Amino acid sequence: MKNILYTFIALFFSISLNAQFYWTSEHVVLNEGMEEEYEKFEAFWGVAKEKAIADGIQAGWSIWKVDPSSNDDNPWADYIIVNIYQSKEQMEADVNWMELLQEAHKGKTKRSIIKKYVKESTENKYRASTRTYNMLSISNLSEEGLDPEGTVTAAYLGMEALNDDYVEFEKQYFREQHKGNKYWWDLSEIIDRSDNAYEPITHTIFEINKENSNSNSEQSFTDQMMTKYGMASRELHGWLQLKFVMGK
Repeated sequence: MKNILYTFIALFFSISLNAQFYWTSEHVVLNEGMEEEYEKFEAFWGVAKEKAIADGIQAGWSIWKVDPSSNDDNPWADYIIVNIYQSKEQMEADVNWMELLQEAHKGKTKRSIIKKYVKESTENKYRASTRTYNMLSISNLSEEGLDPEGTVTAAYLGMEALNDDYVEFEKQYFREQHKGNKYWWDLSEIIDRSDNAYEPITHTIFEINKENSNSNSEQSFTDQMMTKYGMASRELHGWLQLKFVMGK
């Protein structure tokens, strides 16, 4: 777990700091009672994702479990799947995933097990529903000190821009206020979504907080005004508390 998490986070940070990147988030609702089997299923798919990364098909992949207390005890998903890409072309490329899955496990896994999981993938055994968002990262920051041996939690926020100033408030003001308080913070624009995806949100925020972050209790008049008008430029439509499960 230590090496997997360290590699994933290091890759996530290095891509975002050096260049624009694209990513997708799949919001998965499971069929009842499928949690344990589902994580084994995704671990099996992780071998294919590892090959996809090695072959230059994508740049990173991770699974995050949703805390049931999220969004005031009303989460809209059980798991979030994150796929990272270095370009829009890479994200939109047509990939035969079933063929790649079998190639990745060839010589490593019994044929009967491969056949089982291919069948379950085709039949969509585990998921009751999936909502998908395609996104472009437009601003981010990262800071050192995250312990890959510990439990890593993140927050995922769905935001709606209410006016043209929203993005600049996030980039020029709120991002700066997060320095020293976050291991990771990302603002992304939603550029496409599945037909069943939630429509009002225009942007997402993905962040990993520091446990003992310092926040100033007293704000200057300028900060008060920036916060006031910055908050008025956006509407929060929901949030998920996430726990890292696995990644490549």
